[in-house]
Amino acid sequence: MIELHVGRGITRGAMTVFPLWSATSGYRRYTMGGRGLHVTESPEEPQVGRLMVGNVEDRPALVLEGQLFEGGWQHRMSRHSLMVGVHQQVPVEVACVEQGRWGGTSSQHSRGRRATPYVADSVRRGHDVQGEVWRRVAEHTRGFEGLETGSFVDRLDLADAERARWADLRPLPGQSGVLIGIGGQPYVAEVFDSSSRLRAQLPALLEAAALDARFAPTVATPGRRARRLIERLDRVRPRRTEPAGIAERSSGASEHLDVVALTWQGHHVHTRVTHVQHPLLVGAGR
Repeated sequence: MIELHVGRGITRGAMTVFPLWSATSGYRRYTMGGRGLHVTESPEEPQVGRLMVGNVEDRPALVLEGQLFEGGWQHRMSRHSLMVGVHQQVPVEVACVEQGRWGGTSSQHSRGRRATPYVADSVRRGHDVQGEVWRRVAEHTRGFEGLETGSFVDRLDLADAERARWADLRPLPGQSGVLIGIGGQPYVAEVFDSSSRLRAQLPALLEAAALDARFAPTVATPGRRARRLIERLDRVRPRRTEPAGIAERSSGASEHLDVVALTWQGHHVHTRVTHVQHPLLVGAGR
């Protein structure tokens, strides 16, 4: 799908972070991270699986899969990546990440924060996606006082240790992606179209993945395994292409990988690679 180079990893606890460089990097004008988004419940009546996302900026807006929308009748996460056009409003498929609350205000907001790869992976399941999301959120919230509604957003608010552990990490010159290993195995990789996009999203990525790393043994992920994952990526071909707002979303899969890529105006914007054979994901939801 895209040509990538893997750099040397940094290990802290159970998580290893590898820098990625893409041969197709290039800056395009759009916003991300929730800036300029006007998010509301559906106008007819609130629906668990849908929100209305408007873009009030004079540039398109990128919404990433797993991006959190906070407030409203319940906290949600976007099920897919998409690009919202200038001054457009579109319905967005979401999943609830807060079991136990159904009521509140009609408006929501996004700070660009993300659900963990483990929680976001629930969408890959072909049955009872919402039930599986709640189950995985419960694994993260179990044992924490004050989380009566099983809220992943509230759990993320308590992730001070995870934020502090990776707060000093910055992208290297030209770096446009990261590959994250957990417990000795590659876990997930994300690639953007420029180093500045990665820099804006990196704290949210690391914070979310570090929550998943709490469930894994404290083992470093070897560089050879990270490189092998990228070699396998070269053999994955898109099997499905569909509209994603004003962009196009392509997906492909193999025995080892699940891959989703977003393109806009013929250019790569964002690619997510999940190692579906990772121990945290094998057997999940079964």
